[in-house]
Amino acid sequence: MVSDGPGEHDLPPLDTLAARLEYLFDHIRPTPEELGDGDEPGRRYTNKEIADKINTLSAQTGVSISAAYIGELRRGVASDPRTSHVRALARAFDVNTGYFVEDDAASRVMEQIAILSELRRIDVKQVALRQVLADTGLSATDTLLVEQMVLRLREATESTARAEARTPPRGLI
Repeated sequence: MVSDGPGEHDLPPLDTLAARLEYLFDHIRPTPEELGDGDEPGRRYTNKEIADKINTLSAQTGVSISAAYIGELRRGVASDPRTSHVRALARAFDVNTGYFVEDDAASRVMEQIAILSELRRIDVKQVALRQVLADTGLSATDTLLVEQMVLRLREATESTARAEARTPPRGLI
């Protein structure tokens, strides 16, 4: 089967609730506002942090959950949560509830997470490049020009790679 969607071939199979939940823990990170003073940016959520996010809204939603139960869901020990728990988990990770029950929704969410991760990675590289350029004594205008040149080169390289991937290989006749 040929895949037309972006990055579909890179997406792991998520055939259980535990696998889908673990994917979120693997790929979604606490925001800077959620991190404490001693916390390392980019670290994973803990079961307790997700439970706390859900329980903070329990007065509004009527849903509470324990860190232990989240751990059981992640390990597949508990595999049939209440609908309210699924909604609360989706809200805590800021994903569509369908992610947990619909393959198409899960694929869309996974692709969105991959795109966001790539954008964050690129942004970090741009900040590092900007600092290196500033350290060399270039003016702000020259720094911006170099950043734009790097961006254009990256786009050209990616465009060439995509074109080559679409061109069938030449074989001996």
